[in-house]
Amino acid sequence: MKLGSSKAWAKTLGTGLANVQHGMDKLVIFGFKSLKKAGKSPEIGLTKNKYLRQMKTAGRATLSFFGTLGDSFYNEYEELKKQE
Repeated sequence: MKLGSSKAWAKTLGTGLANVQHGMDKLVIFGFKSLKKAGKSPEIGLTKNKYLRQMKTAGRATLSFFGTLGDSFYNEYEELKKQE
């Protein structure tokens, strides 16, 4: 293939876009794992204010939920890609 051909440019551009997609996937997976880890972190100190304590508990549960959701999504996504 000649260097200036449109097929070479298309192949190079397609490869670049695939690498960007892979990098974004890895970044999102890292984010979901961080959310899950933050949701499972133990409460540091006992907050006397019961409303604040409930909000912290709800926040950790929400972070854990979204972390688990992301893990589940990417695990299933990987399995679907293997089937192609």
